[in-house]
Amino acid sequence: MQKLDKLLIKYILFIAVVVLFVLKYEEVFGWLGILWLIISPVVIGAVIAYILNILMVKFEHWYFPNVQNVFVKKSRRPISILLSMLIILLVIFLVFGLVVPQVVTVVATVIDNIPAMFAGIQEWSTDYERLFPEAAALMDQFDIDWAATVKNAVSFVNNLTTSILETTLSTVGSVASIIINLVLSIIVSIYMLMSKEKLAHQFDRMIKVYLKPRQYEKFQYVVSQFDESFRNYITGVVAEAFILGAMVTIGMWIFRFPYAAMIGALTGFFAIIPMLGAYFSAVIGALLIAVESPLQALVFLGFIVVVQQIENNIIYPKVVGGSIGLPGLFVLVAVTIGGGLMGIPGMIISVPLASALYKLLKNDVKQREKAKSFQTDKTDQTGDLEYIKQYIKDFKDQNMT
Repeated sequence: MQKLDKLLIKYILFIAVVVLFVLKYEEVFGWLGILWLIISPVVIGAVIAYILNILMVKFEHWYFPNVQNVFVKKSRRPISILLSMLIILLVIFLVFGLVVPQVVTVVATVIDNIPAMFAGIQEWSTDYERLFPEAAALMDQFDIDWAATVKNAVSFVNNLTTSILETTLSTVGSVASIIINLVLSIIVSIYMLMSKEKLAHQFDRMIKVYLKPRQYEKFQYVVSQFDESFRNYITGVVAEAFILGAMVTIGMWIFRFPYAAMIGALTGFFAIIPMLGAYFSAVIGALLIAVESPLQALVFLGFIVVVQQIENNIIYPKVVGGSIGLPGLFVLVAVTIGGGLMGIPGMIISVPLASALYKLLKNDVKQREKAKSFQTDKTDQTGDLEYIKQYIKDFKDQNMT
C-alpha cells in the first residue's frame, strides 16, 4: 500500500509539473533564463576546466615525474595549469594577431578606393547620358525633388549614426558583462582543477550512496563513454585544425594568394565547427581577396574546394573520424540538429555527444545479441545463465577501462 501511495504521489507531481509548464511556459522560461545567468559562470568554468585538464595532465606527466622533492610535488599542479592556460591564450592571440591587422588593412583599402569608385560611377553616368539621350530625356520627365531627397538622405545618415552609437554603447556594456563572467569562470575552473581529485571523490561517494550497485556501475560506464568521446573529439579537432590551417597557408603561399597567414589561421580557427567551418573561412577569405582581385578570389575558391575534398576524405576520417567512431551520415545529422537547437555551440558539442550515444547503443546491441545467442544455445539453464552474467560483467569491465 505504501509503495502504491508513493507511486501515485510521483505521478501526481509529474502531471502537476507538466501542467504548470504548459500553462505558464513563458514564466518558466523566464525563470530558467535567470537561473542560467546565475549558474552560467560555474557551467562555463566546468567546461574550461575540462578542456584545460587535457593539457594539464600532459604537463603533469612531463614536469619532473620521478622527482619526489616537496617543492616540485606542490608546484606540479599550479605550473601545469598555468602552462595550459598560456598555450590556449597564445593560440587565441596568434589567430587574432594575424586576422585583425589584415582586416583593418582591407577596410582601409576599401575606404581609400571609395572616391575612385564614385568617380567611375559618375563617369559611367556621363557616358550613359551621352550615349543614350532618349533615356536622359525620359528621366527629366520625372518630377524629382532633389533637395528633399538630399535632406531625407542626410536624416537617414544621422539616424543611422545614432543607432550605431546606441548599439556600440550597448555592445560595450554586454562585452563588460561577458568579461566579468569569463573572469569568474576562469577562477572557478582553476579551483576545480586544483581540487579535482577531491571533487571527483565526493561526487563518486554521493552517486554511490543514492544509486544501487548495478545502477552505479551503469552510471560509471556511461560517464566513461561520454568522457572518452569528448576527450578524443577535442584532441582530434585540435590536431585537424593545425593540419588544415597549415595546408591552407602553405598552399596560398605557393599560389601567391594574398593574406595567406591570416586566412590559414582563420581556417584553422573555424575548423572547430564540424563540416561547415572551412566554408565560413572560405567565404571570408574570398571576400578579402576580391578587394584586390576578383579573378584571384574565384581561383582561391577553387583551391579551397580541392583542400576541402582532401580534408573530408583523408584528414577528417583519419584524425577525427577514427577517434570518435561516428559514421559520416550521423555526423551530418548531429551537426544539423545541434545547429538548429543551439547554433554554433550546438554544432560543436553535437558530434561528441552523438558519438557517445552511438557507442552506448552499439555496445548494448552487441551485448544483447550475445546474451540471446547464449540463451538460444544453452543446455543447462543455470550454468548458462551464470555464464551470461559473467560475460556481461566482463564486457562492462572491459569498456569501463
